[in-house]
Amino acid sequence: MSFQFRDVVSFRAYDTTKSLLLILATTWAIYNLAKLIYNLYFHPLRHIPGPWLSAGTYLPELYYDWARSGRYTRQIQKMHEKYGPLVRINPDEVHCNDRHFIDEIYAGGSRKRDKPVHQVKGSGVAEHATFSTTSHDVHRMRRGALSKFFSRAQVSRLEPTIRDLAESLCEKILTLGKDEPFDVTTALSLFTTDVISGYCLGENLGLVAQKGWEPNFREPLYAQLKLVYLFRFFPWMRHLGFAMAMFTRRLSEDMESLFSVLIVDMPNYVKSAQARVDKGIDEGTTVFGSVLQSNLPPSEKALQRLVEEGFSLFVAGTETVSWALTVITYHLLTKPSVLERLTAEVRGAVNSSGQVPDWAAVEKLPYLSAVIHEGLRLSYGLASRTSRVAPGEDLAYSGSWIPKGRTTPVSVQHVIPRGYAVGMSAVITHHDESIYPDSHAFIPERWLDESNQHRKELDRALLSFSKGSRGCIGINLAHCELYLLLALLVDRVYPHMQLHETSEADIAWDHDFFNPFPVWGSKGVRAVIAK
Repeated sequence: MSFQFRDVVSFRAYDTTKSLLLILATTWAIYNLAKLIYNLYFHPLRHIPGPWLSAGTYLPELYYDWARSGRYTRQIQKMHEKYGPLVRINPDEVHCNDRHFIDEIYAGGSRKRDKPVHQVKGSGVAEHATFSTTSHDVHRMRRGALSKFFSRAQVSRLEPTIRDLAESLCEKILTLGKDEPFDVTTALSLFTTDVISGYCLGENLGLVAQKGWEPNFREPLYAQLKLVYLFRFFPWMRHLGFAMAMFTRRLSEDMESLFSVLIVDMPNYVKSAQARVDKGIDEGTTVFGSVLQSNLPPSEKALQRLVEEGFSLFVAGTETVSWALTVITYHLLTKPSVLERLTAEVRGAVNSSGQVPDWAAVEKLPYLSAVIHEGLRLSYGLASRTSRVAPGEDLAYSGSWIPKGRTTPVSVQHVIPRGYAVGMSAVITHHDESIYPDSHAFIPERWLDESNQHRKELDRALLSFSKGSRGCIGINLAHCELYLLLALLVDRVYPHMQLHETSEADIAWDHDFFNPFPVWGSKGVRAVIAK
């Protein structure tokens, strides 16, 4: 009798559980169906053209960026070909491929621009850094504490240190490059890592001075970058960032170095900077010292926030310049006439003591500047889209395009309501054939156009450092590194360097995790020094 009673109770419990699960599943389905209907027919962005699934859900973005590993930008490119200059790429975001709208999206001055929460979710272990700040006002406050440190005047004062590192790297390449093929990006990243770490920490990490190419930060940083879309769609997983660094630190020297920076070194340097400030012996010569002596509220000077700020600057300062120089190196070594013209210009500027002149002088060399601009265009900076939200104004777009199969332009006019994201992608804008003809070719001469207005258009469409009030704060530092190191490479290294088992596929954009990545399986740009 008791067995039968327990059996009945178990059956009823099972039946109740099944009913609850059915109710939950039905509720979830109804909620998502209602949200889909709202997004398609009642949402403030419903008038912007685009695929209905992208307009109604985040599923296409999730699929292409997470499941397909950073390939949603390519789908966005196809959307523009079908739907025009403005497309709705997810329920709350619009993408633009018209360079004439750049100044509206990336406005400066008093026009406020926030960053969409969806975009900065991918920042992971740097969620409280200036780069990841959503609010315009908070960003302005944080950036203000850093801007003096990254001013041209401050970078100029630190130019001798940058030059010493650049010269040391050239000697290292000329020496180690004779032994075996080396990865060009890795070699260049030793220099950029030492420069930015010196700025942030007060002393560089000594990567250029070490005997070989390892340890370096490329692979561990790439490992972090490859998590950005995972964090974007599953933001709770960002808290695993430090844990993952801790877990993997014993797998390689690279991960051990990353762990040390995140968990040990960076916090210790912040504490040391605070101690120097307290003793009155820090004159703001480091990022941390500058921030700690700023007027930021105490919460902005908390240890963990400064660790995240430092890590964000560390990543940005390492990758952009080293990849741009890698792209330039490949094209110069595969285009002898371009290298010959550039070499003649640089060596013509060498002073009587045989030294490449300072930053201010080499910056005035027109062909060197043209090569750098073309390298920045084809290396993109950030490859994934960067979006902005105008919280206090509607953005009115007016333009035209020629749909496939037609010969006459079609007028396009849309209003993007305040509070919704709109952005652009450098990998799309930098291949706008109307401003950059034969856009996939490396043609420095395009930047030598004597027409002042045309040159302004070229500069206007260059998004390597973004634009407006949220443009890259490190642009002066990047320019100093690019001009000095490239001039030294041209004068001392390139005459002896040859590419090794490298093709254009190793520098061409294939997919992105914030930064551009070549095809899977690429071994990178490799080179040797002729003996």
